[in-house]
Amino acid sequence: MQTNYPNLEIIVIDNGSNDTSVSFLEINYPSIILSQFKDNMGVSIAFNTGLKLSSGNYVSFVNNDMEFDSNWLLPLFLKIINNDKIAGCDSKYLNYYERKIIDSSGGAGRFMDRFGNHFTRGSGECDKGQYDKSQKVFQCLSLFKKDLIIKAGGFDEKFFAYCDETDLCWRLHRMGYDIQYVPESIIYHVGHGTTNKFEVFFAFHSYKNKLRMLIKNNFGFTLLFSILIYFFDLSGIIIYEMLRKNPLHVLMALKAIFWNIKNIKDTLIHRKRYSSMNPDLSNLFIPYHGTLRILAKKLRNNI
Repeated sequence: MQTNYPNLEIIVIDNGSNDTSVSFLEINYPSIILSQFKDNMGVSIAFNTGLKLSSGNYVSFVNNDMEFDSNWLLPLFLKIINNDKIAGCDSKYLNYYERKIIDSSGGAGRFMDRFGNHFTRGSGECDKGQYDKSQKVFQCLSLFKKDLIIKAGGFDEKFFAYCDETDLCWRLHRMGYDIQYVPESIIYHVGHGTTNKFEVFFAFHSYKNKLRMLIKNNFGFTLLFSILIYFFDLSGIIIYEMLRKNPLHVLMALKAIFWNIKNIKDTLIHRKRYSSMNPDLSNLFIPYHGTLRILAKKLRNNI
């Protein structure tokens, strides 16, 4: 990991790897703080474990498919330390292989509609500086104030993967804090190295976590409407996967619904814990960006 920031501790959470990476770290980088799980416990448990082991006031959560520009951390730190209202900052993510192309996962700022549909700004575009203005975004992972993550309850450990940082950032927004995109901070992302190998497994967690996140963070009529839109979008996915003759994805969508029914008590406990923290976030969400919008776009392109 490259960085020109001088005061840094590195914590590695090994999530049940079966290669020689742990022994390599122990031999070559003895100063690294290392914690091991026998099995893969998922992203959220790993992040929370690293959070507990950290001694600093600021924490960055990174994955093993990233390369860092030497100046990636300092701009984030300068932005977050000078503003009491900012809880976290996010970098600009570029493609690891084509370094002028904006990454499809992290992008140049990540946004969301009120129904849990994500939008990655600039995905696939050539980076010409068109997104080089710092602004508020919905979610981040690059740098957080540690005390605010703890106050917000940390990462939801029912989220094995997907929506983990989105759910956390939603709670931070509800607590009255902002998330800021910092384009001077550059991270190169490989992307999808793990999820492509276990597509069906991760599809289940994506469907499951999205519904749990909506129930936890939406209220009143908005909650009811967001759940209706969720099922509308999921129905579109089911029809699409049936047309593709991909029954496993259909089963994962149904499994996600039954998981949420089974775990509704736990979800409501988490929801109640932050029920009083509900400021007006109407300006934070982008317009609907789900299945209907995608289908309409495809129809327009075919006309």
